[in-house]
Amino acid sequence: MSNEEYKKEFFFKGNDKGCLLVHGFSSTPAELRELAERLSSEGFTVLAVRLAGHGTEIEDMEKCTYNDWIKSVEEGYMRLKDICKEIYVIGHSMGSLLALYIAENHVVDKIVTLAPAIITKDKNAKFVPIVKHFIRYIEWKAKNRPEEEAKYLLGYRKIPLASVHELGKLQRIVRKQLPQINKPILIIQSHKDQTVDEKGVEVIEKNVTSQNVKKIYLNNCGHNITVECEKENVFTEVTNFLLV
Repeated sequence: MSNEEYKKEFFFKGNDKGCLLVHGFSSTPAELRELAERLSSEGFTVLAVRLAGHGTEIEDMEKCTYNDWIKSVEEGYMRLKDICKEIYVIGHSMGSLLALYIAENHVVDKIVTLAPAIITKDKNAKFVPIVKHFIRYIEWKAKNRPEEEAKYLLGYRKIPLASVHELGKLQRIVRKQLPQINKPILIIQSHKDQTVDEKGVEVIEKNVTSQNVKKIYLNNCGHNITVECEKENVFTEVTNFLLV
C-alpha cells in the first residue's frame, strides 16, 4: 500500500460494536492502522476518520478551525451509529481531545485516550495567538526512526501556527466539559512523552464523573505509542478494555 493510500480514511466491517478511531494533530489515520487491524481481528467494526485539512496539503490544514475537526469526527460517529449498537471512541494525542469531545456531547459506551493532548509540554504555546500573525509555520523536527515506525507517521513536516492556536481552543473546551463524561475510560500515557504533559492524565481522572477510569503508564516509548516499541502492549490493553 502506498503512503497516499495509508493517509486516507479506512473502514473495516465487523460486528455491532463500532470503534471510532481519531488520529492526532497534523497526522493521518495511518498512525492508527495497526491498532485498527488488531481491533478488526477481534470482530469489531472499525472506522478511522481523516480530520479536515490533514493528509493533503499544509495549506488545507491552515484554513481549518477546531470546529472543522469536530465535524469530521461527528460525521464518523453518525456513520457508525447507523450500523452499530455500541460506540467506542479511541483517539491519539489531539485525537484524544476529539474523542473526549464526542463523549461529552454524544452517547458513547467507552472512551480510550492514547497520549491525550490535554496539556502540551511546549511552554511557548501561550504566545501563539500573537506570534501567528508574524510567523506562519514552524518546522517539525522529525526523528530518525526505523522504517517500521516511519511508514505509519505520514503527517506534515511543518505546522501552521494558526492551527496550533485552534488546538489550544479545543483543549480549553474539552477540559471545561470533562464532568459530562460518565462512561468507562482508558488512558494510556508514556512517562517519556516529550509532546504532551502526563499531568493531563490526572486532569482527566479528577474531572470526569466516570466510575471506571483505568490508567496505564508506559516506560520505554515516546509520544507515538501506537507505532513505537510498546505498541503491542497498547493494542492488547485497548482490546482487553473494549472486550470486557
